[in-house]
Amino acid sequence: MKKNYFSEILQWIKQFLQSSLNRRLTALILLLLIASADILLTPKKRFVFSFYSQKNNALMAETRFLKAGNTREIRLQHYVEEYLLGPTSVDNLPLFPQDASLDTLMIRKDHAYINLSEAAALPVPGTVPFEKRARLFAEMIRRNFQSVKEISLFIAGNELYHTNTEQKIKKSVDK
Repeated sequence: MKKNYFSEILQWIKQFLQSSLNRRLTALILLLLIASADILLTPKKRFVFSFYSQKNNALMAETRFLKAGNTREIRLQHYVEEYLLGPTSVDNLPLFPQDASLDTLMIRKDHAYINLSEAAALPVPGTVPFEKRARLFAEMIRRNFQSVKEISLFIAGNELYHTNTEQKIKKSVDK
């Protein structure tokens, strides 16, 4: 006489799930497994963003996980687009206006060229000047992308900020 293991297993599961505590525990374990599978199967990379505080202009850091791109340019593009969205906390100031967008981006050797839309030239709330915001933007790119040594920031095709130079570019957005 053969034993029917399948019906025994089903009977045990029915008994186990009769308790509300066991049902809750099972649901929690299933959610944990689904979340773990999502984390393991969807490659994401950790990036750090910094913004100025509205209260005292202190630097505030945020950590975000972004989709890992195949190339440096794609990763940097995702990073810049995420930076343009602004801070997640309402207590922090955005570096660029809300309407700003990324027009073009390219990396040649260790130099990144970033061209933002005309809306990026508009003033943002707060007392942080453009030069300081651009410096922070470039510094955070260099911190998250160690292979990028120089950054040229353009707004509507006009170069407004360039790293590795001590002289300021004459064109100013804040004036």
